[in-house]
Amino acid sequence: MAKIGDVCASKIDTLNAAYNGKIDYIDISAVDNDKKKITNTETLQIKEAPSRARQLVECDDIIVSLVRPNLNAVAVVENSSENLQVASTGYCVLRCNQAVYSRYLFYFCQSETFINRMTAQATGASYPAVSNSIVKNCEIPLPERNKQKEIADILDKVTGLISLRKQQLAKLDELVKARFVEMFGDFKNNSKNWPIVKFDELAKIDGNMTTDYEKYADYPHIGIDSIEKETGELKGYRTVKEDGVVSGKYIFTPQHIIYSKIRPNLNKVALPDFEGLCSADAYPILPNPKNCNRIFLALTMRSDYFLDYILQFSARTNLPKVNRKEIAGFSMPLPPLSSRTTSQLL
Repeated sequence: MAKIGDVCASKIDTLNAAYNGKIDYIDISAVDNDKKKITNTETLQIKEAPSRARQLVECDDIIVSLVRPNLNAVAVVENSSENLQVASTGYCVLRCNQAVYSRYLFYFCQSETFINRMTAQATGASYPAVSNSIVKNCEIPLPERNKQKEIADILDKVTGLISLRKQQLAKLDELVKARFVEMFGDFKNNSKNWPIVKFDELAKIDGNMTTDYEKYADYPHIGIDSIEKETGELKGYRTVKEDGVVSGKYIFTPQHIIYSKIRPNLNKVALPDFEGLCSADAYPILPNPKNCNRIFLALTMRSDYFLDYILQFSARTNLPKVNRKEIAGFSMPLPPLSSRTTSQLL
């Protein structure tokens, strides 16, 4: 075993105050925690850069987000640039020495062991974070370097298979949407002339909130970060007790839809098959079974038809979000209940 800090550079250079050129800035939001890749860098003149743009990074450096460590935003700097590459101080930058194979360390930083250790030491209820020293004091198993490479090569192959599977699921999601239009028509022009019905005639936003953390201690706690964009898949969540919940949360059941009201452009609409508590940043929506099929409504809320409606409200603030009134004001074509056969949709 060795501490991460013992197998990485002890110091990462910072941006010189006298520098007057361009930088490629890696903000704290630039890493896709699902793909484990840097997906968005911003080229800036140094005078435009925020104060947190400080750490000079190089190709093959590993960056680990210090905020919300349960989300595990970890990535490798894969490309060189003619500009200086600068990472936010919200990352711990790991530059491997000869004792450790970089891909091996990269995969260790994605492991359940690493995530659990970081999450357990995070401080701050609303914005949990760890420090550089916590990351660097974490111990890593350290076999011979050739064994490290062997392990990393195997994990590269597994990662490739997982990526392929995700691409297949994305295509399946597109097929579901296409099948939806085939069955019920294009809602934008109501091509099948279904009657138009308001959202609050079909479902209600269920405001059943609790602060009884002992009663629900072992229930799943769904934060909006646990809902995958577009697909609505629920992943990476923990129990109420494990998350140290201290504020009111909504109760949901398998009869609900969970809809994230924050950044609605991410299209986070989940169909839970279990009971639990969800963040107050989401709405538990309870369809009326007498006139509304739950899966049908969820697919409608994932559609461009709903997105086009809801995004007109969310664009007005720095932190885009929508409220109950705006959701309740949504109207949609409604086929007869008998025609909404969920087995044909999924």
